[in-house]
Amino acid sequence: MQQLAAPFITLGIGSLLAGALVSLWVKNARPVAITAALAAFVSFWLSAREVAVAGVARLFDPLLHWFEADALDAAPMAFFAALTLLVLILAPKRDAGSRAVSGMLLLSAATQTAYGAANLAVLAVGWWLTSLPFVLRMFGTDRSQRLSQGFLIVSAVALTTCIMLLHHVEIDELSHAGKLAFGMLILAVVLRKGVFPFHGWILSAFEHGPLLPTVLLFNGHLGALLIARSEAAALPEAAKHALDLLSIAALVTALITSIRSFAETRPRRMLGLLCVSQASFILAGIATANAEGITGALVHWLVVTAASTGLVCIVRVLEVRVSGSSDPAEHLGLAAKAPRLATFFLVCGFALIGLPGTLGYCAEDLLFHGALENHPWLGLALPFATAFNAINLMRLFSILFLGVLPKHVIGIPDALPRERWPLAACMVFLIAGGLFPSAVIHWRAEAAHEIEASFGVHAAQE
Repeated sequence: MQQLAAPFITLGIGSLLAGALVSLWVKNARPVAITAALAAFVSFWLSAREVAVAGVARLFDPLLHWFEADALDAAPMAFFAALTLLVLILAPKRDAGSRAVSGMLLLSAATQTAYGAANLAVLAVGWWLTSLPFVLRMFGTDRSQRLSQGFLIVSAVALTTCIMLLHHVEIDELSHAGKLAFGMLILAVVLRKGVFPFHGWILSAFEHGPLLPTVLLFNGHLGALLIARSEAAALPEAAKHALDLLSIAALVTALITSIRSFAETRPRRMLGLLCVSQASFILAGIATANAEGITGALVHWLVVTAASTGLVCIVRVLEVRVSGSSDPAEHLGLAAKAPRLATFFLVCGFALIGLPGTLGYCAEDLLFHGALENHPWLGLALPFATAFNAINLMRLFSILFLGVLPKHVIGIPDALPRERWPLAACMVFLIAGGLFPSAVIHWRAEAAHEIEASFGVHAAQE
């Protein structure tokens, strides 16, 4: 892949930006947005398939130092483009206004800029731009979004400070400036990923913010990407100890949020805590320093992205169709009227918590074994957090779909044709990946071996 993929990355980001601009000026923005997202998906898929040729690349010579695709980011770029397409198709009519659709495309373009960045400066530009749609209030003017905006901006400032310091000192030279630069990098990751005690802003975004843009922002996983990039820079031993502490903090986040969810009854908050808990293992797994654990974390990255998006879209669809579903006083019993949505919800939820037969099980199994090798505390804590999350998932499913149907719910449509196909595609990926995991694991193993090698550990033989 290398830098020959730069033209396709540029075309993908350009498609998203063009779609965002055109969407602002058309009455029916959804078809334009879907077309732009589809074009972006094809472009990023081509970059991942190494079909770029030197003749095309020469047309983009000035951009070759800005973007590139490698083993770490090629898969997430194509996957995030598919995620954007899925969200745009599933978005209810009230969430598909011109400004909202344009904002989601801009958010996707910013995330792809960070993914395809050839250096930290370009990554920081993408990091900053992900906060722009929220600062411009493209998804509404709710004042409760200010907490999320503040954390996004502070994390971007921390990363920018890190990059400015690195102009004067290399990160592998732990002088005072080097230590400060690495500290700013860790701070950016902690704030962006919502590591305890800073997970509250993500919970607030899930509860009060626009749900579909929030899941796009959440599933960017730029904090995990930044850590993987810094590890690939062959950090000194002292910095690696700091990364061990970061993995402990991620584990604590997973445990605390899984336990905290027992006190919740509101679907959005329960879903936010569940997603934060499971996503914390991505960050913890990348620091296991062995290929098995890192591969598990990178596969879990895809699982969390697909499963959490399916769950969030279903919850949002139900909110639009059933009054009071955002804070139900009793069980809603919606499975009687929407059995397809209930089935999609269960499959996505089971994959997220690692039920055998799904891709989530394969990811957590790799993560578990890799963690036991170097960090027994992580290997022992993973099943506890997963078990708590499984209980909370069933509690959430029970609140939404089980019980007696309330009298005010006379009739609601089940999954519409426009909703069935994206959710079915998501379900097929999670189940087929669990039945035939070798293809997905091989997809992410190369990046895991590269990160492992940066620790000075010999890669395992194929």
